[in-house]
Amino acid sequence: MGANSALIFGIIINVAILLVFFRFLMQLAAVNAYNPVVMSTVKATKIVDVFGRIFPTLAKGRVNSAALALVVLLYLLKIFGVMYLSGAMPNSPVHLVILTFVTMIQDLIRFCRYLIFATIILSWVVMFTQSRSPYIEVIQELAEPLLAPFRRILPNMGMIDLSPIVAFLALYIAEIIMNEVAIALLTGL
Repeated sequence: MGANSALIFGIIINVAILLVFFRFLMQLAAVNAYNPVVMSTVKATKIVDVFGRIFPTLAKGRVNSAALALVVLLYLLKIFGVMYLSGAMPNSPVHLVILTFVTMIQDLIRFCRYLIFATIILSWVVMFTQSRSPYIEVIQELAEPLLAPFRRILPNMGMIDLSPIVAFLALYIAEIIMNEVAIALLTGL
């Protein structure tokens, strides 16, 4: 099997994870359901509706537990599949589950950093072009729950928004802590 098949498998499963995770986040952040990007994401992830018959939505319809369960399942499949195709099997099922959750949290932190960075760049695009697209609206609406707590604690500086910088710092600290926890958990097994 080898590294090439593991790479191809990883790419395909990552696209599936990203689509389902976007659907989860869009519902969690209450992004406008009539946005074309949201509508196409919902159409591309119809499998979540099948899982929705088993797992209910929580928090007044904002937490789609079916999408979350599918993301966890896809991550388990990704970790196991890449390890199997690379020839390195996990030590135990507990090791596989811990590795899955650690990878999920690390990817979530990385995704949040990319989302904040995209929001910064797109805010400049909107400012200079005076136009908005559905993609820009979705990215800004997804980043707002991340930035809002920092906007509340920072003083109002008019046109200057320092909340992305503080959010980056908080995510950097969370990433360092998560890496230390991951090392501690995985060397303990």
